[in-house]
Amino acid sequence: MPETTFHIPAMQTQADADAVMFELQDLPCVSIADVDLPARTAWVQHTAMIAPEDIAAALAEAGYDAVPTDG
Repeated sequence: MPETTFHIPAMQTQADADAVMFELQDLPCVSIADVDLPARTAWVQHTAMIAPEDIAAALAEAGYDAVPTDG
């Protein structure tokens, strides 16, 4: 299963981390997600049916620009 890590600079508080985690868990095809607030990153395990760009777009729509750091 693909894994992607995203850098999310706007994630600065626990409320931000909770909001990002909520968005990730709400996406279809995402099986596992983890948020690292101090590093301002989110790690996502997802099926090949959703591209990292689609995950980033969903986070951006929620107000959190996310840049994939790997593929």
